[in-house]
Amino acid sequence: MKAFALIPLISCGLLSACGGGGGSDDTGIESSVNAGTDLQIIEKSEFTITAQGSPADGTFTWQQVSGPSLDGFPLDGAEQTLTAPDVKADSEIILRVSYQSTGSSAVSDDITISVSSNNQLPLVVVTQTLPETLPSVYKDTITLSALESTDPDDNGQIDTYFWEQLSGLDLDITSFDESTLSFSHPLLESNTNLSWKLTITDDEGGQASTQYDMTLNKTNELVDANAGDDQTVEEFELVTLDATGSETVTDTYECTWQQLTGNAETLSSASQCTTTFTASDVDTDTTLSFEVTVTDSKGRTDTDSLFVDVTPKALGLINDSGVGECYNNTQRINCASDDFPEQDAELGRDSYANRLDKVGKGNLAFDYTKLNKFADEVADDSSDFTCIRDNVTGLVWEVKSAPSGTVPDTSLRDGQNHYFWDIGETTFTDTSTANSTCPNDTSCGVQSYINEVNDLDFCGGTNWRLPTYTELLGLIDYGKQGQRVLIDESLFPYIPQAGEIEDVDLPYWTSQTAADGTSLSQAYIIDMSSGNDLAYPKENTAYVRLVRSR
Repeated sequence: MKAFALIPLISCGLLSACGGGGGSDDTGIESSVNAGTDLQIIEKSEFTITAQGSPADGTFTWQQVSGPSLDGFPLDGAEQTLTAPDVKADSEIILRVSYQSTGSSAVSDDITISVSSNNQLPLVVVTQTLPETLPSVYKDTITLSALESTDPDDNGQIDTYFWEQLSGLDLDITSFDESTLSFSHPLLESNTNLSWKLTITDDEGGQASTQYDMTLNKTNELVDANAGDDQTVEEFELVTLDATGSETVTDTYECTWQQLTGNAETLSSASQCTTTFTASDVDTDTTLSFEVTVTDSKGRTDTDSLFVDVTPKALGLINDSGVGECYNNTQRINCASDDFPEQDAELGRDSYANRLDKVGKGNLAFDYTKLNKFADEVADDSSDFTCIRDNVTGLVWEVKSAPSGTVPDTSLRDGQNHYFWDIGETTFTDTSTANSTCPNDTSCGVQSYINEVNDLDFCGGTNWRLPTYTELLGLIDYGKQGQRVLIDESLFPYIPQAGEIEDVDLPYWTSQTAADGTSLSQAYIIDMSSGNDLAYPKENTAYVRLVRSR
């Protein structure tokens, strides 16, 4: 391509007015330059560009206008030998030459260099990297790697990997588009050939493939029983035993479960590969063991076992409320209702009452054992008992004697007797005289009654005392709402009639003083007819049910 800048020769004969004789003509010639013919070349190849300029005494300067970068610019001189850049796709480079001769303005011309991409295809290499010791055996993780594959282009890189299985058995493979391919050596009755095809694509879209063949060896044992992982559960929890992870070379197999050690559990189906049982009531951490026998369709067998650790549920060492039913605002409902969730009947010890291995008897989770006057256990249906042992809390409770007359002409432990609160250093005006609300000749105070009972070595103990607030409340069975008393009268008979004491129906003293300022003149009572508590003046009288630790 040429560029000329010319001032034409002016002839006087061509002008209508031409001045003066003897004068010479004004003649001016400007510079011209030609960058040469556009070129088409291949990436990384050498090429030469040559510019021509007029008049011949000028200088040439080359610069790059656009396109992939070339080294060394700007360059001086009419002829330049260059190396085409490495390109990812066909590209164009525009170079510009400037030419300036003496006494004239600079002129320029462009040349276009079309550079064709010459992508080299990837070199595909497959190696087996796992297991480290070959040949592989059953359950080994087998890994095929393409990481040794390369892109021979200087600035090239591998973009994608794609594995295809051409032949062989079905395998459990997570991904086919990673640089590595992994699978587990399966259970095989005979040596098995596998064939793979790996296709790699580079960052310029070039693809290359290779085929990789391998052989997996047969397995010595053709049945592999798998009882599953060991488990840790809580008592009463539903436990699932699952042997479906077992493998055989046949299409079908059968399972048979048996318990080896621990508390006897009832399996939902011992002849199914998946079976369940509800963990039994335990008092301490207990370990169960189970074994599964897997038999394939050709009669070949294998066994495997697992351990199930059963821990006691954190039910605590206090009694529950005795409420075994759930309700909405107006009526009884199924405890599984999402509209009224987490009711007392579906939480805590009572919700497992039908699964508890109780020592004695009692409603829901209450567990009481009858004791005779020597603190020996007697039958649950015995009518001859003097004390009650709470098997949940471990406490031993006084059972009142049968009505023996009219207060104060009653026996020592008659349930009708009632006392004012005088434990410890609490002082107040004593308004309850001897032989008034109890048969004591000295005082109808609680402490006098405690002393008398301990002097008797009653029911094998001399550590009888008033119960704490929590201990006494633990006898209340709120499931008996609407009945005369909220305590099991078959276990705690001879409860007096309500209303015999003014203000409260069936008040029973606790050992805890109520914080009512500085006077400390009140202690808590529990009303056995309603389950309510009340800070009650110590100078008033209330009933007493003594308790002791074992």
